[in-house]
Amino acid sequence: MRDKRSKLQIYFDVFSAILLEKQDNEVISKTRLQHKSNTSYDKLLKYLNEMTEKGLIKMENEIDTTELGTKFYQDYSSVNDLINKITQRLT
Repeated sequence: MRDKRSKLQIYFDVFSAILLEKQDNEVISKTRLQHKSNTSYDKLLKYLNEMTEKGLIKMENEIDTTELGTKFYQDYSSVNDLINKITQRLT
């Protein structure tokens, strides 16, 4: 069984999915984001709204990243890398 993800982890997963979709497609599909971020559609919509309110993404004509969102993504990646290194040392 998977551990329950924190809200920050879900934000990170959704942001990662947005970045992947931006590379592969002109238009970002919410359904594809749902699958790539492994969340239900109604929860995805809730998280997209929260992320927009926090300034991590923009949802005007299409879903896009912001400078603050990119900084969050980079910082969260760094913290994840550090945790993984520490975990490897302890196992």
